[in-house]
Amino acid sequence: MARAQSKSLINIIGNLGWPILWGGAASITFYELLQGPLKNDLAQRYFLGHPVAIATTVMFFIAMAALILRGLNLLGQFTVLDRAELPAKETSAISQDSLSCATELLSSASHWSARVQRSYLGKRITTLLETIVSNRGTRHLNDELKYQSEKDADAQYEGYSLVRIIIWATPMLGFLGTVMGITQALGDLATQQLGNDLNAAMQGLFAGLYVAFDTTALALTLSIMLMFIQFMSDQFETQLLGAVDVKTEDALSGLLAMESEGTGASVDMAQSLRSVITELTQFQQACWSDAISGLQQQWQTWAAEQGSTMGVALERSMSQSLAEHSRVGQQQWESWMESLNRSADLLHGNQDSMRRQMEMMQQIVETTGDVVSLEKALNDNLQHLADTRQFEDVVVSLSAAIQLLSTRLGAPAVQSKALDLSTETGNTKGKAA
Repeated sequence: MARAQSKSLINIIGNLGWPILWGGAASITFYELLQGPLKNDLAQRYFLGHPVAIATTVMFFIAMAALILRGLNLLGQFTVLDRAELPAKETSAISQDSLSCATELLSSASHWSARVQRSYLGKRITTLLETIVSNRGTRHLNDELKYQSEKDADAQYEGYSLVRIIIWATPMLGFLGTVMGITQALGDLATQQLGNDLNAAMQGLFAGLYVAFDTTALALTLSIMLMFIQFMSDQFETQLLGAVDVKTEDALSGLLAMESEGTGASVDMAQSLRSVITELTQFQQACWSDAISGLQQQWQTWAAEQGSTMGVALERSMSQSLAEHSRVGQQQWESWMESLNRSADLLHGNQDSMRRQMEMMQQIVETTGDVVSLEKALNDNLQHLADTRQFEDVVVSLSAAIQLLSTRLGAPAVQSKALDLSTETGNTKGKAA
């Protein structure tokens, strides 16, 4: 039980720990290079523009590390196929006892190097020999051989689990960055900002949309690269498993011949085993091709649906933003027109006041002209009286009339008054002059 748990832990570390470790180291190195020799505006925009872009890049490097480690393992196993010291066909058929032959081959396999024992070929041969020894014969050896081949195919499929998960999750991260970017852009697009500074508002909207579409483009590009690399690695491993099937058949051909126990059918079965394995390999390749084609079609359909949904959402958001902007602009325009109308009314009132003041000034000027004319006429009359001396005669006549009237009424005569009047007349003449 402890040994099984130890092997499980080792498998977990090999399948997850090393890719995460090497992928993290590669990510750190890559971002250090972005700050140094690889510093570029385009690279900074796509790989450092948003936390989602950083997470997508890190996951890409983890998947690449897993594929590279698996590729190195496959290259080593191809080397094992060429260098493994397998028993010859005639050596395997020396003993007529299948149990002793299997025991002898198992003892020979125990001297193989650890690298050979951990390979597909070493595990396959060792497992088959242990099955023969435990069953104490070669009964159902062909079925066991097919079962081990299918088991290795399942192990091949499970070996790419981490890569498949990352290939699936990378576009999801890209669309998550798109949603976050659009949300941030629309959240920063405040109504007050639309009314006060439209240019700044549109710049903020475009910056958010750049982030949204950049994360999606980066995620889709990286996921497509991972899909092609994973497909090539899978085909490479499929060829390796086919070669392991052929090598296993060659190594255990003597035991396969013993399975018929003298009936002669096993010889034909051993000869036809190669074609069966070849057909199985071709069938497996066809299944993988169909599965990958279906996955690609599903991915294209899903991407088209997501793109259409995102376009509709973006169009709706832009329509709402433009409508809001139009409403705010209309309100601003109405406010401006009201202010202009009030200013025009005030200007018209000022014009009326100035017109009335101008009329009053004109009246004052006309009145002043009349006073000047009257004064001039009075001066002219006084001058005329002074020149003709009629004024003094009038005063003397008036004085005489007053004295005559006084005499008739019995009042004393007032000559002195005449003299005073003469004096006053002279003063008046002087004033008129």
